[in-house]
Amino acid sequence: MRVYSMVRCKHLEEFPAAIKRAEDLGYDGVTLLELTVPPTLSAVAGAMSTTKIDLLTGVFVAFPRSPMATAYDAWSIQSLSKGRFQLGIGTQIKAHLTRRFGMEYLPPVKRMREYVEAMNAIWDCWQDGTKLDYEGDFYKHNLMIPYYDPGPLEVKRPPVYIAAINKLMCQLCGKIGDGHMPGDPITNKWHQEVMLPNIEIGAKKVGRELKDIDLGSYGFIGCSNSDEGLERLRTGLKERVALYASSPDYEKMLDMHGWDVSLSDFIELSREDRWEDMGKLVTDDMLDAYATVERPENLVNALKKRFDSHIGRLQLDESWFDGLSDEDISKLVAELKKL
Repeated sequence: MRVYSMVRCKHLEEFPAAIKRAEDLGYDGVTLLELTVPPTLSAVAGAMSTTKIDLLTGVFVAFPRSPMATAYDAWSIQSLSKGRFQLGIGTQIKAHLTRRFGMEYLPPVKRMREYVEAMNAIWDCWQDGTKLDYEGDFYKHNLMIPYYDPGPLEVKRPPVYIAAINKLMCQLCGKIGDGHMPGDPITNKWHQEVMLPNIEIGAKKVGRELKDIDLGSYGFIGCSNSDEGLERLRTGLKERVALYASSPDYEKMLDMHGWDVSLSDFIELSREDRWEDMGKLVTDDMLDAYATVERPENLVNALKKRFDSHIGRLQLDESWFDGLSDEDISKLVAELKKL
């Protein structure tokens, strides 16, 4: 099992030390979020401060940038990192695309397919000298002069990981993705009955198998060495699950489990800014479906039972660790890598 650390720094200048710390603790990679710093920038900071750890953008919001702009970023970081960069891209929800980024909302699955196809056409041009001539409904690229051509890489081209939750995007990931990012919060039932079957459907359509896609872990992982810490984590995670459950994108997952709570229950409280009360709607059984919260000595077996060899990449978010020292975390990472 490869173990990645989710890095959540607020400012760019904090990333070099944070990513170097992850490397020193034994992590195989870091997942770099798009919060207040574009993850391509934090990946550059990590590439310059480390020598071994992989750098995954998780996720880089694709649609506010053209495929050409993203292709340049990924190509440069892959060269700088000597092959350690992994481009994880996602669509983002309509409200953020239109109201935060100021972009038009277009059909996301077809647009993502074209986005990846366009990047691959650009990379073929740079790597192999292929004439650039890509035309889709959303993207058109047919101009590349030597002055703007960075030339071939001496390492492999950047692998593309696709953030996918629902069935059609999962099928697309199976067709064209090098890896899958499930996102949070995802339950085991949703992963087994919706995600994996549809990734496999997509893969088979192009002559691939499920094992050809790098599958990542899903659900929250909390860890503490005290009962009080475990309780704090469970309370905080209930509120986080409730936050996501108030989004229509997760309605089908709620309905699948048949819990006595609905999307409208969460939305009503969210409109009143009653976030703590929203967390109280999440029962212990619901939390256990979305999260694994254990002491360090029990976490490895709990995750082994949850994932049962269905994934190859485990993601830890240390913001859900309570009371663990760097030494504790390093030992835990070493044990998890044995899974």
